[in-house]
Amino acid sequence: MSVISAAGVPSAADGGAVEVSRSLSARAGAAARVLFVGDETEGDRARVQRIGARFLGAGLVGYLLVSIGTITATTSLTAPWWPPVSVLLCIGPGLALIVASFRPGTAWLMPLAVITALGYLLAVALWFVAWTGATTPGPEDAAVWLISFPGMPSMVLTIVAPRWGVVNLVVACAAVNTAQQLGRFGDVNADLPVEILWACAFTGVFLAVAHVAVRTGRTLDETRADTYRSVAEAAAGAAREAEKARLDGIIHDRIIASLLAVRPGIPDQRLADQAHSALDEVARMATGDLSPSSETVARDEAIRRIRSTAADVTDRVEVEIVTLEPDPDDPPGDGDYPADVIRAVTEAMAEALRNVVRHAGSDAACAVIAQLGEGVISMAVVDDGRGFDAAAMPAGRLGIAVSIRKRMAQIDGDARIQSQVGRGTTVQLVWERP
Repeated sequence: MSVISAAGVPSAADGGAVEVSRSLSARAGAAARVLFVGDETEGDRARVQRIGARFLGAGLVGYLLVSIGTITATTSLTAPWWPPVSVLLCIGPGLALIVASFRPGTAWLMPLAVITALGYLLAVALWFVAWTGATTPGPEDAAVWLISFPGMPSMVLTIVAPRWGVVNLVVACAAVNTAQQLGRFGDVNADLPVEILWACAFTGVFLAVAHVAVRTGRTLDETRADTYRSVAEAAAGAAREAEKARLDGIIHDRIIASLLAVRPGIPDQRLADQAHSALDEVARMATGDLSPSSETVARDEAIRRIRSTAADVTDRVEVEIVTLEPDPDDPPGDGDYPADVIRAVTEAMAEALRNVVRHAGSDAACAVIAQLGEGVISMAVVDDGRGFDAAAMPAGRLGIAVSIRKRMAQIDGDARIQSQVGRGTTVQLVWERP
């Protein structure tokens, strides 16, 4: 009975009852999943075999329950020892299948399937030994209680060995229908082949269903394995492409750029720093340290790196950086950026600036305009130099394809390049936190 408080709302007792009801429902659902679905971590074929064996074992026990009347009515046809022996041979393996189906793995299935099939055949064979020569009172009465399920043991065998399941079905149907006619009429007649054929055809449909279910499970397992293999191969290929792209970027941005910047005269410290950086990056690749960094960079440090990188490439560039005020409700550190993102953005910017130095012309003006907000970086490298025809640019050019576009793509960013001959170039770099 529900307990109501003075205010007219359910008391804590009702809440406890609801929790108990939910707990019972959850347990019932878990039990149903175990019974009907099985272990979801195993393969589909093994799961079909396990659940199939469980319900076929239950079916054998069920046939015993509905055949008690027939067993009792036909005790005069056989020696007294045959009914209990036949029950043990046919139903015992069914109980074993039910119990074993809750064990891990399916190694138990083949032995029990063979025992189930042989147990049925042995029970029928012993009927001929135990038969007293008497017949049923009516020609339509069942003489052998095993006549009801010759296909059940064959179905158990089918889920592990389909061909042997068919052979067992033919032998079982022939044997039990022969015993049935002897128990009815005292001998066999011309209808025996038809009855055997009918029993095989009728039960064969269920064998086919069992075989298709197991084969479908095997197909799903193979498909899943192929999918996992394809994904692994694709991941390995993507890793190789990423490593190749990184190597291309180092060669183009660091090594080739350093060599092209060498000029006669007093050594440039910026060039020496750039060469040291290239050597450090090559050494890092040689150690296999290619994993993304978990470090973060504060906004002030990100601004410093952008200005420093731009100054290292050229002193002809003007850098303007706009920062958006952080939201006071955001947790501390929410305005930080992943170190890999800052590295990729600054290196893509540096490549765009190197292109300005090499191709825009000695009198071209250049500017970097950047905006840093919460989880977003937007940058434009703009010059008024010679420009180029972007549509005619070869797709394999490392400077644009690898050092800018692919580098931004590796951090899930975007790079857009707009240029016209004689009207300068704009390189837009955008990254947003996922």
